[in-house]
Amino acid sequence: MRFNHSSIVKDRTSATEDFPIDLPTRPISHLVVTLDGQNITDENTLAELLVFINSITVENLGTTIYSMESEDTYAQDCYLFGNRPVLTGKHGEDDLNRSLSLIIPFGRKLYDENECLPAFKKGELTLHLDMTVLGTTWDEGILNVNCVELPDANPQRYLKSIVNTITAPGQTGDNKIELPLGNDIVAVALRMTSFYAAAASTLGIESIKILVDESEQMFSFAKSQCLIGQNINLFDTQHGAILAQGMIQPEKTMFVDFDPTKDGKYLLKTAGKSSVKLILNMGVDEATQMCTYELVKI
Repeated sequence: MRFNHSSIVKDRTSATEDFPIDLPTRPISHLVVTLDGQNITDENTLAELLVFINSITVENLGTTIYSMESEDTYAQDCYLFGNRPVLTGKHGEDDLNRSLSLIIPFGRKLYDENECLPAFKKGELTLHLDMTVLGTTWDEGILNVNCVELPDANPQRYLKSIVNTITAPGQTGDNKIELPLGNDIVAVALRMTSFYAAAASTLGIESIKILVDESEQMFSFAKSQCLIGQNINLFDTQHGAILAQGMIQPEKTMFVDFDPTKDGKYLLKTAGKSSVKLILNMGVDEATQMCTYELVKI
């Protein structure tokens, strides 16, 4: 097997824009999106850095394969790879250069010839980056995007990752969300708005369960704080040594994980089902970010 690691965006000056990039035609394992910039006066926080990449989308002739906000991509990288994305230059010096890299994965593992994007014709596969010019906390922004191809791969499936905003249901209590049918679901990530704070212990989502054809399956009553606690199985859960370091993403994200052993043994099967529902018991009447990770057979 071979791989080819190449540049598809080289040293592009940061700007407020949404621009398309044609991707290579050979099978693709993943993309690496890196944003460089310099501190303005003090060290900026991770949350401040992430806002400069608004969203990342990959489309095949109008069909969406990948669509995430930067915070959700960060959380997905933590989930899949058991590590936090690389952020360099962790010092509070003015004009110190820093870089943040996000991996855009098309398989649960990198460099997997069986699980990656297949070959496409030229012009059929497009990456869209919605960016905001650096400023206020970070300046001198430079964007780089690298692509890792697997020229000899003949994949059987690829990872499809889609974010949806679940609107506020209009009340607290159960909110029934229809999950997509047809593919095996690897996980659902839920990013809440309301979280623990001073004199506030109510979560945006208090608990979840899964209904397959109206019968409970795998998650019959899972408390949100316990699902967040189970992140210990996924990645480093520490949030820095001092308050000034800020809360590290994905602080408000929990994973409804159907692949806890990373071998596909427990994937949520949806093919042939009439309905698959995620029941969110809402502690607060508010919108929620929901990301679904599906395996699409080729």
